[in-house]
Amino acid sequence: MAQTLRIATLLVAITTLLTACASSAAQATAPSPVALPTAAATAAPTVAPTSAPQPTAIPTLAKDVQVAGVDVGGLTEADARQKLEQALQPLLLPLEIVAGDARLALAPGDIGLELPIADMLAEAGAAQPGAQVELKIAYDAAKLRAQLDRLSQDLGAQAPAISVLGSTSPISRSFALAGGDSLDLDAAAGQIDERLHALGGARRVTLALGSAARPTPDQLQEQVAQMAKAWGGVAGVYVYDLAGGQEIASVNKSTVFSAASTIKVGILLNAYAHVDSFTAKQEQALKRMIVDSDNIAANTILAASVGGAGTEDALRGAEQMSAMMSGLGLTHTYLYVPFEATEYLAQRKLKYKLGPKRDGEPPYTDSGRALRTTPAEMAQIYLMIDQCAGGKGVLLDKFADHLSAKRCQEMLDRLQKNGDAKRMRGGLPADVRVEHKSGWIDDMQADAGIVRSPGGDFLIAIYLYKASSTPLPDKAFLPTLAGFARLVYSYYNPVPLKQ
Repeated sequence: MAQTLRIATLLVAITTLLTACASSAAQATAPSPVALPTAAATAAPTVAPTSAPQPTAIPTLAKDVQVAGVDVGGLTEADARQKLEQALQPLLLPLEIVAGDARLALAPGDIGLELPIADMLAEAGAAQPGAQVELKIAYDAAKLRAQLDRLSQDLGAQAPAISVLGSTSPISRSFALAGGDSLDLDAAAGQIDERLHALGGARRVTLALGSAARPTPDQLQEQVAQMAKAWGGVAGVYVYDLAGGQEIASVNKSTVFSAASTIKVGILLNAYAHVDSFTAKQEQALKRMIVDSDNIAANTILAASVGGAGTEDALRGAEQMSAMMSGLGLTHTYLYVPFEATEYLAQRKLKYKLGPKRDGEPPYTDSGRALRTTPAEMAQIYLMIDQCAGGKGVLLDKFADHLSAKRCQEMLDRLQKNGDAKRMRGGLPADVRVEHKSGWIDDMQADAGIVRSPGGDFLIAIYLYKASSTPLPDKAFLPTLAGFARLVYSYYNPVPLKQ
């Protein structure tokens, strides 16, 4: 019994041992369970989109940008193109070209006209706000030239004929031109180009006609001589062509006349040659001297030229100006006594210089001995100022410290404001620029200066003297002064006569 119990106990122990071993083996071979992720380690789920993605922005032009005057600021290129095409469409309409009796319908295709809108928009696209892009057009210049040449041939070929009008209103004796109409192709092409660029401009272009025909200098000389003879006193006239650089007509050009107030251009030049800048008071005196021909103002400028004031300094200024004229080769042009100063100088027993009793070439005039010039010499003063304004000439050589092209142009601009419209200006169109100074005394009247005319620029100096025991009225001089100016103007711009 005891023996049996011990065996049973042993069997239980063996069974327990085998069970434990089997359990250990199972634990050694079985895979470890995967640890579940904690809440912190769990990846966030993808968020579903709440709206559609934004589309790519379409570029627009900067604010307030204009192309050919059309506001395209803030528009897309497509909208800007559409707006430009509509606005610029009139530029593609045909042009009616008129030249005299000839007509030409000029279509865009005739000259290959195009509007490079893409180029203009590209420039606008790179522009800053408020920028303005100019209108661009493209065409074949050679084709335009060919069209104009054809139009020119339609004008006809009547030979030009020059005549002299003996009586026109209000000025007599003018050159006239019949026939010979011609078209300046360069000028016509420029005129049409300007219209092609003119948005809103009329589609009819009237071309200016001209003629290469002009009177000859001999014809002008003949008419000047006839007018001088008809004057009945002593007439001195000098005409100089600025483009050709030569005298083209004259009569008594070296006769000495009283310079009267025409000498004020010499006073003006002398002041500029010796004074760097002018005070406000001197500016006013310069204006009165040229615009109103004020004598006391002229004395003020004479005195200012030597750095002084008053009559005695004006006397020194007059001597300085006269020496300057002589140094420039103008030996018959001088002012030795200030205006209206003879009595003052006599009271103070101040000495002053006088010219010879008889000066210059015949015929002679009663010119006095203190204030003189000749038509040719007075014209030379204007020529020297004009050359100086162009950056050349003797004035810049002699007076480089004070004169410059700019200051010489300033002198011409002052002379252009001369208020006298009765003498030379009376024979010229109102819109023609004239830089001049006139003068008058009891028995002599004159005007001299530069005329800028459409047909050419010229210098003219006109002096008229007539002996008289009493002062002569303006009406005795004005028609002849204006008549000489008109005659020379018509030499450059003949009066057109209808065929």
